Amino acid sequence: MASIMESCWLYLITHFSDFQLACLGSFFLHESVFFLSGLPFIYLERAGWLSKYKIQ
Repeated sequence: MASIMESCWLYLITHFSDFQLACLGSFFLHESVFFLSGLPFIYLERAGWLSKYKIQ
């Protein structure tokens, strides 16, 4: 596992500039946190545990 991570990291730092890594890295980190933070609420809504709190 460590060799896979090291080879991926080496590929990233040799083929992309620092600016590209900072911009794309922060964008993908932001989007993954944004969408993954909604998964528990989707699960709770599908399970019916939030149905009494629905407005409509």
